[in-house]
Amino acid sequence: MMKRVVPLLVMVALAVPAAAWAQGTANFSGTWKLDKVDPPLPTGRGGRGGGGGRGGGDAYEENAFTPAPTSLVITQTAAGITVQTGSTKAVYTLDGNLTVMPAGDVNALKTWAHWDGTKLHLHQKQAMSFGRDILTVSGGTLTVVLDLESGGGSTTRTLTYSKTS
Repeated sequence: MMKRVVPLLVMVALAVPAAAWAQGTANFSGTWKLDKVDPPLPTGRGGRGGGGGRGGGDAYEENAFTPAPTSLVITQTAAGITVQTGSTKAVYTLDGNLTVMPAGDVNALKTWAHWDGTKLHLHQKQAMSFGRDILTVSGGTLTVVLDLESGGGSTTRTLTYSKTS
């Protein structure tokens, strides 16, 4: 009898932590206010006065979502997460599957997400822009490491938010 119980206990001991790790444990829900952008965003982006425009080498210069959102609202369930900045919403399922909004549109926003321990990776692609946001939360602080490739350039920024509700 003991010979059968030991392998079963080992299998259960290995399966339970793996299942918990795969689902992630962090809760990102809430309203968040921007505290810090590192490195700071350059002034005059997008050719609107001073230092911006094509050839500047910063992927943020030519992207519609250039400014770091000053606030965002995150709604999270067991199945998905929605990130809203102003009137723009990005919907992600937490099963790694692709979400396309609007469906059938060649220029649609394509999103997918996956957990890496307690870090949540949010991926998005629209037209020629590709981004990956890595979210971590500690207490009332949300950190987003944002990687963006657009127009032949790429940039990484760290955005730090504090929870307002």
